[in-house]
Amino acid sequence: MLHYAGFTRKLGDVDSGSTVMDYLPAERSRGITIQSAAITFGWRDAQVHLIDTPGHVDFTVEVERAMRVLDGAVAIIDAVAGVQAQTLTVWRQTSAYGIPCIVFVNKMDREGADWQRAVKDVEQRLGTRALVLVEPEIEKLAQGKYEPSELRYWVDAVTMERIEYDASDKTGATVRRQLLTPEDGRAYEVAGRAREKLVETLAELDAEIVDEFLAVDGDHVRVSTRAVRAAVRRATLSNMACPVVLGAAFRNVGVQPLLDAVIDYLPSPTERPQPKAISGSQKLNESREISDSRKTKSPASRNALTNDDKLVAFAFKVTVDAQRGPMVFVRVYSGSLDARMTLVNGTRGGIRERASKLLQMYADSSEEIRTIRAGHIGVVLGLKHTRTGDTLLHPDHTSLDDATVVAGRERSAMHMLTEEDVREPVGLQLHGINVPPPVFMCAVEADSPKDENPLAQALASLLLEDPSLSVSFDAETGQTVLRGMGELHLEIVRDRLRASVNVTFGTMRVSFREAPSCTGSARFDYDKDIAGRPSRAGLRVEIEPHDRNANNVFVEMPDELVAVNNPAMVAFPWLHTSIRRSIWDGVHNALLRGTLLGFAVVRAKVRVSDIVYYGHYPSTPAAYRACAAQAVFQALAQCSPQLLEPLARAVIQCPANHVGAVLSDINGSRMGRVLSLDDSDDVRGAKRIVAQVPLSAMIGYSSALRSLTAGSGTFSMHVEDYGPTTKQQRDQILKDSLGY
Repeated sequence: MLHYAGFTRKLGDVDSGSTVMDYLPAERSRGITIQSAAITFGWRDAQVHLIDTPGHVDFTVEVERAMRVLDGAVAIIDAVAGVQAQTLTVWRQTSAYGIPCIVFVNKMDREGADWQRAVKDVEQRLGTRALVLVEPEIEKLAQGKYEPSELRYWVDAVTMERIEYDASDKTGATVRRQLLTPEDGRAYEVAGRAREKLVETLAELDAEIVDEFLAVDGDHVRVSTRAVRAAVRRATLSNMACPVVLGAAFRNVGVQPLLDAVIDYLPSPTERPQPKAISGSQKLNESREISDSRKTKSPASRNALTNDDKLVAFAFKVTVDAQRGPMVFVRVYSGSLDARMTLVNGTRGGIRERASKLLQMYADSSEEIRTIRAGHIGVVLGLKHTRTGDTLLHPDHTSLDDATVVAGRERSAMHMLTEEDVREPVGLQLHGINVPPPVFMCAVEADSPKDENPLAQALASLLLEDPSLSVSFDAETGQTVLRGMGELHLEIVRDRLRASVNVTFGTMRVSFREAPSCTGSARFDYDKDIAGRPSRAGLRVEIEPHDRNANNVFVEMPDELVAVNNPAMVAFPWLHTSIRRSIWDGVHNALLRGTLLGFAVVRAKVRVSDIVYYGHYPSTPAAYRACAAQAVFQALAQCSPQLLEPLARAVIQCPANHVGAVLSDINGSRMGRVLSLDDSDDVRGAKRIVAQVPLSAMIGYSSALRSLTAGSGTFSMHVEDYGPTTKQQRDQILKDSLGY
């Protein structure tokens, strides 16, 4: 794409590690995309912001935060394998945000390529209607494979043209289009059949194309190109169908028609609905759109993107540069973001930061710009406190009151960001990014005392960049524990750390959960002097088992306080917001570390009662936070906590002659449970096994599966639930973790 758009002088190649977008050493050595990269280029007088996202399940968060700010997407499908497991995951992410998609069926030059089956797979497994726009002129395969000469000629069902790639130009840059007529014989017949099927499919989705069809006496070929293109666009923008383009990227075939389809059928920023937003005091179910000025249903009028409104921007990604510091990727939804502009971070309590510079990114290179306008993506330098998922506002935004602006200015002047600032959102808030909890973990230690500070700094940078990564300190063992989404995820983190710090990694383990098996309660009174000032609070906590089908925690809290040492005040009719939030934080922070092995507590119902208030000065939010945490710790100790292990849903594909070995391995040493066994829809002659297996048993399964299937097996998995461990398993886990 970049070469044909004139951005690069030569073509990049994944195998040789010369691609523009995959610039990290780990990406080039492994031949995969690890982190999303953004680039801007032009095509047909339009400016395109392209974000290349990973395909591996371990890097789902990279896809999630890219989807959060995109207007359209291109899904790459293998012409041989069809729709794969991770394709379904990414498709569900695009559907959740209502993003219109184009499907590009790639690898048409491979042995066994079957684009008709791939298109059928798209309709059946992705649940959408496929609108095939470009087909090969050669309809039948020669020995099950398209030869390079057969990939030169294609037909365009929309324009009724032949697309010819110049055989002498190996880069694929020379493309000729010729309007087809009946004299062209086979090419015209193939294009006619493709046009007929396209119009018939559109007629089931769009009423206007039916009128056009009837106006030309039911002749599919005579329906104007303009009418067909408009109908495809309407069906795409309404998410009723997706255009399908075929090609072979390795042979540099099909890329230009794909770029044309992006411009013709995917929406511009003004054609997308504004994202939902809430105010700092609202609940998530009370969300509204950024602007209510849209009253019509016209796509062009649905969106309030305008440079005249006050700034609303969303930080969807943060990277750390050794020289520049944090680089915050933002999408501007209204107004414009100018260099040297003061911004209010509503998510972080209204703290004010200055955008020192603005950049337009081209993968790992950049160009300084003066402004980022509504609908565009750019990078902001100078924001020290902004994180992924934060909302940035103009200081004069109508959702900010004067008190918030003054408080934010004071905090900025003090160059500090308090814990309360992070927990007290103010002003308009765009919905954030869903980050799944990490499931794999390992210990990391500096090799020497002089490496401890560099390790801490490197981990801080990684945490800033990757919200799916977490670091905790185990006080009992004295170890720093690193948690990630999978084996590959932690391997990449390990390689990045070792490139700059001398560190040692422990054995890969999985992250368990703890859950109460019975009811426990505790009363705690907090009474300490902090900085010479008394801090007092008191409350009771009761914990009981909760819904076993929901891996979460439910907290009940009364609306009244019990007043002490104040005869004129028996009870408050309400619980002050800061105290309620502090108790809530104390409870949830305590539940992040259980009493058994320090894993997060789930499936618990926490009831807070008898909250004692000693007055404004001694009963501070910090006192209630500490009091709630201590009460939870004491109550958990009485709940006989049980250990829950993560259960992975594994989808395995292998040849039929290796099924027995794979099933024996799953049912035997891995203690799994086979859920289904059927023919694979992706690979001919292969079997598809779906099983539920303890995640701990899947460590190193990639190598084991290759050994069992002579390198022909593939699998994907994701954590879908947590299940209780047996007493024998629990004792062994405790022994492995504690050493006794």
